[in-house]
Amino acid sequence: MSQVPSKKTGSSKPPYAGSSRSSLKQREFTVYGWNACQRVFETRPQDILRVFFSQSRSHQLSKVKEWCHHRKLPYRKLDQESLNKVASSVHHEGTVMVVKPLKQPSVHDWVKAGLAKHQFALALDRVENPHNVGAILRSCAYFGAEGLLVGLGENATAVNSSTVRMAEGALEMVPLYECKSLPSILRELKAQGVFIAGADPSSKKSLYDTKLKYPCVMVVGNEKEGLSDPVRKRCDALVRIPGAGDMESLNASVAAGILLGELSRKAPRPTKTSS
Repeated sequence: MSQVPSKKTGSSKPPYAGSSRSSLKQREFTVYGWNACQRVFETRPQDILRVFFSQSRSHQLSKVKEWCHHRKLPYRKLDQESLNKVASSVHHEGTVMVVKPLKQPSVHDWVKAGLAKHQFALALDRVENPHNVGAILRSCAYFGAEGLLVGLGENATAVNSSTVRMAEGALEMVPLYECKSLPSILRELKAQGVFIAGADPSSKKSLYDTKLKYPCVMVVGNEKEGLSDPVRKRCDALVRIPGAGDMESLNASVAAGILLGELSRKAPRPTKTSS
């Protein structure tokens, strides 16, 4: 999350003079990357606070600029160096938006609502790399997962500007639920009849030969240690992705994409209700 120059003054001072950085983070979030910014404009344009863009993106953002103009929201064309500073990244693709933070959905409300018999979701056990989380979120959106459940440490967060860029707009499409105790949430899901499967390279059961039950939540562990013991104990089945090469494991986001593809392929068709 970055502090951006004010349109009126052109200074680099924080837009809320005297406010703490933590307070500012609660009110503003920086989104960068073409697809991520476009998805924000399509789904929640009312949350846009400021827009910055390159000369090459100016024409493509005509509707965004018109929206800002009518609502007296700051928007400005910047050179490459200035955009890099605003985004705190060089991967902005010529578009940066400062927006209101997306409201974090409640994992407990999600568990209470339950999953339908044909639905599936993905869970991450201590996968905290923002690039991986963003790429996995994108795969969740592509394969139709009902949500991404992220188990984190006490002071960690799954969502930052890099996550949003890597998700390519998927954060606006698939709910992301953060939780401090993934084993507890998995226990609650199991109590509601959700089948919990875990990805484990050392398992003797192949993903493709295992009968998955639905609704299903598939858990992916971090690349160094895999699934933690408490999470492993919550799993109804442990499966591996079979390979033909000498590498022992896959990148977490690649593994998640393969698992999601198989979850989608094996999922039962939703029952049509008569009108």
